[in-house]
Amino acid sequence: MNKNPIINITRIIFALSGLTGLAWGIISTAVNQEFAGQYFSIVLTAVVSLAITYIPDFIKDKDMLMMPIGLQVIFTLFTFCAMFLGEMLDFYERFSWWDTMLHFTSGIMFSVIGFILFVSLNRDNGVRRQTNPIIIVMFAVFFSIACGAIWEIFEFAGDSLLGMNMQKWQTSATALQWAESQNVSNISNPGLINTMKDIISDTLGSFLSIVFILPLAKYKSKYKKSEVTTVELMEEYNFAFTDTELNFSLKNLLETPKKTA
Repeated sequence: MNKNPIINITRIIFALSGLTGLAWGIISTAVNQEFAGQYFSIVLTAVVSLAITYIPDFIKDKDMLMMPIGLQVIFTLFTFCAMFLGEMLDFYERFSWWDTMLHFTSGIMFSVIGFILFVSLNRDNGVRRQTNPIIIVMFAVFFSIACGAIWEIFEFAGDSLLGMNMQKWQTSATALQWAESQNVSNISNPGLINTMKDIISDTLGSFLSIVFILPLAKYKSKYKKSEVTTVELMEEYNFAFTDTELNFSLKNLLETPKKTA
């Protein structure tokens, strides 16, 4: 069991929610003689959410990444807000800003994870200290934006393959409003609006994280800008492409195989 009470309480809430949903689902199905899908949906959400909270523990135990307890708590609370409050208690529908707030927050959180990933993959002190801090920040920010893009792909797949409404593509506009907005306003495509709002929120959160990631990247940095000019750099790589061994490899790669009789 995790030593942090916030993480443990969150896990207990997910476990109790799953058990409650399972009990009500069985009772409702038995009484109404009809499968109570809404209750079993709660069970599935609770089980998935509970499993997600153990991901940081797994990563920490396998020594894949540094996993500060503070980040574990933030990750767990984020899961609680997204899954329990958002999905089970329907905060996404009750509060129009809830989804945007979570995407903005995730942009910050995944930037921090991106920074930790970079540091964890470059454990050699010399390599880490002599890396340009801007490179580290760029990696963290673009890692976060990429995570946001992957999530949108997941939502698109869920909506396309399972008929879900994760991208909010099911319009609330009347048939007349929808017809009038065609080729005039993107109100006729609420899924596009939702996706772009999510990506923009992710990106803004990612850029905001630079404020505290950059000082961390600069901490004890021994990086010094090389005196090599861009012209010299270009000449170096031009030479690389004329290297005999490299040319031979590229020729074999690009050469069209001959047909055999």
